[in-house]
Amino acid sequence: MDYLQGRGFGKELAEAHLLGTVPVDCDPSHVQFIGWLSIPYRVVNGVAGFKFRRVDGSPGPKYMAPMHQPARLFNAVDLQKPSDVVAICEGELDAVIASQLLPSVGVPGVKAWRPHFNRLFQGYKRVLILADNDEGKKDGSNPGMELAEKVLQEVEHAELIPLPQGSDVNSVVIDEGLEGLRKRLGLDE
Repeated sequence: MDYLQGRGFGKELAEAHLLGTVPVDCDPSHVQFIGWLSIPYRVVNGVAGFKFRRVDGSPGPKYMAPMHQPARLFNAVDLQKPSDVVAICEGELDAVIASQLLPSVGVPGVKAWRPHFNRLFQGYKRVLILADNDEGKKDGSNPGMELAEKVLQEVEHAELIPLPQGSDVNSVVIDEGLEGLRKRLGLDE
């Protein structure tokens, strides 16, 4: 909870999304993730997979998933909520934060977007893309904008919501609060 609270997550929000820590007595296929944050990929009839996030600051990849787990959208259960507006976020934790305001799904990185995902967003009046603004990376890449470009090309009614340079949904909420994010999304209009 210390890690999540530092990123603006309350206990209720974490529990609602089944976020937790991988325990010592975990499934044998998850042993390498003991102590990591467990992020379950919930679907209508249960949990379809997991992603894990390192929270101790030790070296190595920040995120990992079990081998042979297919790419899928995170928080797809939010697509069951009645709404004319939906958000596509870059990453699971950003989708959890945004889901406090509107139905939100997460794409776990630019390479995880699949062309058939576009069908899930048919019928929405607005599809808001909340991609990380990675502008200014040392290597010159901007994976957040790469994801946004893919979604803009494939999803009808998609619109990019620009975030400040170096920001993601989570950092915007920490800096500006949920009301600041609400204003950026144009949800009060």
